[in-house]
Amino acid sequence: MDSLDAQLHGKFSLFVIDAGVDDADAWQRPYLTTPVFRKFVNRPLPLIDIRPDISAPGYNPADLLKSHGFGVLNHKSALFDPSNAHLDVDSEEFLHETYYPEIKELLAKTTGAKHIFITHSFVRKSRPLGVNALNQSSTARRAGSNNQAGADFRGTVNHKDNTTNVPKHIPAGAGVGPARLPHLDYTPLSARQCIRSWRPDIEQHARESGVIGAEDSICADLPFTAKSAEANAVIAERYNRDGLGPRYAAYSVWRPLGTVLRDPLCMAPRRRDTGELVLYPYDLRVPGNAELGGDFLREVALLGVHGEETGAKAAVDAGELKWYYVSRQTREEVLVVKFFDSAALGRDGEEAEAPWHGSPDIGDVCGVEARESIEVRVIAFW
Repeated sequence: MDSLDAQLHGKFSLFVIDAGVDDADAWQRPYLTTPVFRKFVNRPLPLIDIRPDISAPGYNPADLLKSHGFGVLNHKSALFDPSNAHLDVDSEEFLHETYYPEIKELLAKTTGAKHIFITHSFVRKSRPLGVNALNQSSTARRAGSNNQAGADFRGTVNHKDNTTNVPKHIPAGAGVGPARLPHLDYTPLSARQCIRSWRPDIEQHARESGVIGAEDSICADLPFTAKSAEANAVIAERYNRDGLGPRYAAYSVWRPLGTVLRDPLCMAPRRRDTGELVLYPYDLRVPGNAELGGDFLREVALLGVHGEETGAKAAVDAGELKWYYVSRQTREEVLVVKFFDSAALGRDGEEAEAPWHGSPDIGDVCGVEARESIEVRVIAFW
């Protein structure tokens, strides 16, 4: 895919790390609410269209998922069957009875995973041109699509949500739109946190499949637990050292509800050389299951830049990072994006890590119609 030429540029919002944050203590923030990032700069990065690759004879989405951390699958959903035209995409009955089973079947066929747990789904919609704007460099904002400094997700998170094993749906009315910041929804640490604290069915299967036992045994004689950040390096080194350890992964399955003309979802496979771009981790407070210890902090990350004077530059060096998208992606073209994969730990590129992802502003060069999409997030075990 590296032979393809960049067809257009997309503007991402980048956090200026040296400017710092406010409201830094995640325990004092509402659920799923980020710190207030004091300064952003908006920078264009070249986007590479993978349409020619996925249209070529012999294209295999599983191979792309393995090498780049994302894949594009052709899939016709009952969501668009004329007999379901009267249904609302936010109908939880339809999601649970029809769409979620479709996603499970699709992922099992593509990845070979034996057990798939759906955790969340979202319906996202672009705002009109000029409303879903990039972060202004002079204005402190929270990360995410609802990016006012005072924004939180009080209306979408119930503190009792994780008392059951039922997936949680966040509807279009919650105002979750395209995210301009390149980010990771999981880190290896948050993957370990989530399988232990999110839901009883996931925690039980993580134990039965040997995942938790494998991680805990690595740290058994060490002065920290597998749930700690201190365990990152040793688990990455040892988990697959003597052969592939018990595998688990997290994925996002992203489908547009119409042809994408604006705000495409873009992915950048992980690279050591990221130029001026720097990984910036932070925590979110997450409602956990009371029987599993209750609320917990989940680590996520975004890409930022150093230097208060960054705003004076017109471009940013992204090193070896390359951003890919699907031009005019249709509703039958589903993006599967890795959020985490234990098979990538310590294997030096044999299995791709979770890629960076985000939806940059490309303006109206392809059209003005707002993008609408449905995303399903899962945790899978082999």
